[in-house]
Amino acid sequence: MRKFLTIASLIAAAIFAGPAQADDFPNWPLSATCNTADLQCPHFELRARGQISGVWPTLPPEARSKCLDEVKALEPSYRLLEGCLTLAMQDLLANQQRHPEGGDVMHDTPKAKSEAERFAPKPQ
Repeated sequence: MRKFLTIASLIAAAIFAGPAQADDFPNWPLSATCNTADLQCPHFELRARGQISGVWPTLPPEARSKCLDEVKALEPSYRLLEGCLTLAMQDLLANQQRHPEGGDVMHDTPKAKSEAERFAPKPQ
């Protein structure tokens, strides 16, 4: 009976835990990046970790996975991850501002120009 309860509780925990994702927020030890002689390294790593963890759930899964793969190939560093995510988001925003066909910037469209003219100061 005890064995059955243990198995049932493990199954229930697995069901409620949900599937594990490859792009879950990393939990890297600072010793993997920082050597003991560098006293500033842990401070910078913890700062970068805090900034990333705050926005992690809102980042696109593709950017998270891509950057995790790139950083893991180099070294587990939150500063490197932060830099990669910053570049990935800048690229994403730049691509969203362009039309897929012509590469024109969206604010150069006729509608955007008419909106800009509408809010521009009128000559007196």
